[in-house]
Amino acid sequence: PGHRCLMIDNHPVFGGESKRNELEIDGYHLIGPQGANGFSTPAIGAAEAAFADGDARYYEELNIPRQFQYSPQENTSSKLRFGRDNYGFIYWLEHKISTGYFFPADHDSGFGHWVNNPLTNGFGDAPVGKDDAASLIRFVNSREKPYDGDDPERWLDRFSYKQIIEDILGYPESATAHMDPIVASAIGLGCDAVSAYAAYADALPGVNGYFEGEVVDHRHSFPGGNDGFARHFVKAIMPWAIEGDRSFESILNGRIRFSRLDQPGRPIRMRLGTTVVRVEHDGPPDQADQVLVSYSRDGKLYRVRARGVVMATGGWVNRHVVRDLPRAHLDAFGSFAHAPFLVANVALHNWHFMDKLGITACRYEGEFGYSCNLRQPMQVGDFRPPLDPGKPALLSFYVPFCSPGKPAREQGSIGRARLLSTSYADYGRQIRRQMQVLFGAAGFDARRDIAGIILNRWGHALIAPQPGFFFGTDGKPAARDIVRRPHGRIAFGHSELRGNQHWGPAAAEGARALAQILDQ
Repeated sequence: PGHRCLMIDNHPVFGGESKRNELEIDGYHLIGPQGANGFSTPAIGAAEAAFADGDARYYEELNIPRQFQYSPQENTSSKLRFGRDNYGFIYWLEHKISTGYFFPADHDSGFGHWVNNPLTNGFGDAPVGKDDAASLIRFVNSREKPYDGDDPERWLDRFSYKQIIEDILGYPESATAHMDPIVASAIGLGCDAVSAYAAYADALPGVNGYFEGEVVDHRHSFPGGNDGFARHFVKAIMPWAIEGDRSFESILNGRIRFSRLDQPGRPIRMRLGTTVVRVEHDGPPDQADQVLVSYSRDGKLYRVRARGVVMATGGWVNRHVVRDLPRAHLDAFGSFAHAPFLVANVALHNWHFMDKLGITACRYEGEFGYSCNLRQPMQVGDFRPPLDPGKPALLSFYVPFCSPGKPAREQGSIGRARLLSTSYADYGRQIRRQMQVLFGAAGFDARRDIAGIILNRWGHALIAPQPGFFFGTDGKPAARDIVRRPHGRIAFGHSELRGNQHWGPAAAEGARALAQILDQ
């Protein structure tokens, strides 16, 4: 009471990477995530319980359900096993999902080779050496503890995940190569660039023996990914922002009332399509009573004064926009390595080809990406998408960019150059060619079966936490702990400060930053 808050967002829709893609295909309404997706209801798997970090609080306060309904599969030729998000199938739940591995064509047959669930069937007739297959299966099923000391988290943060896999546990490079795209998808870059603690926090093999029981039990995804959480937060603090009541169905399906987000007289206002270009104290930071925030909107510059500011933005923005940052904060932000990411949602008229192959997800090496899958869609109120091979669906590609062997920051720059210098038309051609290679022999035809493609390009999607990110090195504080210190009347709250980025800890960082401002 007595406070006013202005939220400034440079996008046309709130949510950051937690936004949705919506399409109408052959009379069916389809929704897919633009970026962030996937969650487990509180305290399910051992690793999830350890790292949920207060998620349960939000389920209670925002009245988010913990049980959900999903579309049943119909008219499939066999009983398929679907993932319910776009991440679980790549490692944690692969044994529960119909996942195919595609091996390129040999010179004799001219056709590619599919092997379904090779990690659970011993690779069968896959063209993989017996020794490599045996070591990989042993590795992905391992529950090892590479360190028996009292503080394994701090110890793990001294090493890269690659060092743990190869130098300490003694697995071959093929194990690292298998994990590289998985790690890049979940953490930002490959095994050589990220702290082993980050792999531990994601319950990856070789470092997940510290958890008892099944490390990840299940995964969910709202229709638009984590935009479901963003909508719940916004509805809670701005009830007028989304049409309908406070029910789960209304919050997820209701239209955003854009005209009501920035109304004069409201205690909370949200200004979209607005880019902040300069933030600085009105005087010396240790003495100033106000912060000046300059922003651009519709080609014009404006300035607003605030008693305090939370920068809910990443370090790649803050180090340029906050003009009076002290050297310690500048150096800390400058040490962060950010990785790009591309999410492609391909709308299909049908998916008979995947039904014929007996898969709902796949992994491969090729021109575009390394994996894709069909989610089992969540049903919410009147939103009841089909799960029938003869009807439309979204096939999602989550594409990381890593260049093993190069420094982390250089890998990020190389990936961003690739991401942003490739035109949408070129990406469209790559996707069509890749899908034709993968699925052509099963009856797929790109011209006939693809209804549309939506690309979501994120230049700084994930922070890649290097060794020392979590606990510091050489007795010096971790850079993220320096950033957590308020700078005068400016505080910083962003998911990057957790290293392993997830919606619950992201909210916790924002809450911590706001408390620092309000305590002044």
